[in-house]
Amino acid sequence: MSASKPHDGAGTPRWAKYDKANNLWGTMFRLFRYIGKYRYWIYLGIIISFATSLVTLVAPQYLKELTDTISAGIGESATMDMDAVTRYVLILAGLYLLTAIMRSISSILTPSASEYNGNVMRKDMARKLSRIPLGYLDKLRTGDIMSRFTNDTGSIRNQSASSISNLITAITMIVGSLVMMLYTEWHLALIAIVPAIIGFFLTLTIVRRSQKYFVRQSQDLGKINTLVEETYYGIDIVNAYNGRKDVRDEFIEVNNDLYSSALKSRFLTSLMPQTMGFISNISYVIVCVVGSILILDGYMGYGSIVAFIIYVKEFSDPLERLSNSISNMQSVAASAERVFEFLDAPELSNEDDKADMPDKIEGRVEFRDVRFSYEPGNEIIHGMSLMVEPGQKIAIVGPTGSGKTTIANLLMRFYETDSGDIVVDGISLRDIKRSQVHEMFCMVLQDTWLFNGTIKENITFNRTDVSDEELRTACEAVGIDAYIRSLPDGYDTVLNDADSLSAGQRQQLTIARALVRDAPLLILDEATSSVDTRTEKRIQNAMDSLMKGRTSFVIAHRLSTIKDADLILVVKKGSVIESGTHQQLLAKGGFYKELYDSQFEHCE
Repeated sequence: MSASKPHDGAGTPRWAKYDKANNLWGTMFRLFRYIGKYRYWIYLGIIISFATSLVTLVAPQYLKELTDTISAGIGESATMDMDAVTRYVLILAGLYLLTAIMRSISSILTPSASEYNGNVMRKDMARKLSRIPLGYLDKLRTGDIMSRFTNDTGSIRNQSASSISNLITAITMIVGSLVMMLYTEWHLALIAIVPAIIGFFLTLTIVRRSQKYFVRQSQDLGKINTLVEETYYGIDIVNAYNGRKDVRDEFIEVNNDLYSSALKSRFLTSLMPQTMGFISNISYVIVCVVGSILILDGYMGYGSIVAFIIYVKEFSDPLERLSNSISNMQSVAASAERVFEFLDAPELSNEDDKADMPDKIEGRVEFRDVRFSYEPGNEIIHGMSLMVEPGQKIAIVGPTGSGKTTIANLLMRFYETDSGDIVVDGISLRDIKRSQVHEMFCMVLQDTWLFNGTIKENITFNRTDVSDEELRTACEAVGIDAYIRSLPDGYDTVLNDADSLSAGQRQQLTIARALVRDAPLLILDEATSSVDTRTEKRIQNAMDSLMKGRTSFVIAHRLSTIKDADLILVVKKGSVIESGTHQQLLAKGGFYKELYDSQFEHCE
């Protein structure tokens, strides 16, 4: 599997192949499978680490022979065998050099796999984000999603592969050291490993108790990211309403939760190396005391006890690394659970079998008894039926929360209808790919969206065939061209969070983006709500020119902007309660007239 192909087989995402993990080992196994072809780098790293372990375990035997040779050469009548000493020294130097080389190779392969894992995981999450229904995303907080993209994937990137590799390497060293200790002196081996085994089980107890704190730490990171993001973007409101103290108190509470979970997880994990260090020292004492007795009784030589001390170290240190690996795996698993929860979220239905948009769109739109609810049992749109002829301008008005924007969302297939159908030129939108439905419309929302890039890039978003003349024409039409050209870099001015554009100017740029798109159908959702009356008139003239020959849906709060609409729909509580032209609705003296009079009663 490669980063560019996050699917296996017939378009099935690889994360959909496995059930959600419910425990540490299940999650790590899933993560290992998820790494894809780069897990072979881990395999290779493990093989090299295994070979390194074998070399490390063999070296003490030569150290034993070297010690015994030197010991035998000490004394008045003894003769030192310098050839043997030289031979053993060279062998040991070669073995340790080989060990250093193999460890260096392994230390390159394993982190590379971790880096790849974090990289491909972020890419898969980005792809997933485009396939998740808006209804699901509406239930998540922005900061929590950001935390999964950054903190959780960062934890996985830093530690995932190394945790697995270190775990297997540690197990290899533990088993190998135990075998060599039993081979060297099995009586002493049985005595020396008892403290280490006790320490290991104590470590496992700590691991089980600390797992919940790693999970809580990841959740608290998501909460604090959410709070910071919301406060940053709403700092003006916070200051205007003197809410600084409340926000600060909330931040302190969330930050204290994060401090508490992080401190507990760190405290418990810090106990593991200290516990194993204490146990290792006890083992050394046992080896020295019991080994000395065995030497005096003639059961073993000096070389054996020297080798044995090294084997005890090679047995105890992997136990400590094993506990550290499990500790790191806890952090990785907690983060992986949150990432996999996101990747396991329900997706929009596959549309490979659906048709593309027809070459020519006339713009006849029909609503056929459309019903929709965001939450089951709470219907927002109630049996809406409507026929819109090509080129008509349809205005949708009504009080806040009446379902006006929902109608636009259903037209764009941001949400699917519960029942009924929306048909364009006789073709159901359900039978057309969502991306093709989006190509039918250009859309201007009440909330402007500009990204970090140049003004030109923002206006020509997702278009590469827009000429400078077309760009200027669109901006002149909405009255923003003169301002843009007054900037030092003109259309190449970079917009970011610190730009000085007013709300109205930002809205003008988004309207220019819609003009450049030049799609056959238009949706304007409170498009002029952020501009002054004079600018509104200029934009309205540009919109009127754009809407000629195009079917347009205009969601409006200012009724002055839709007097010339071919049809005005008055929506209240999800139902169309009135429809007609401006004059017809005024003549009816119904709810529309009440709305109109409430806006203009002081302007007559």
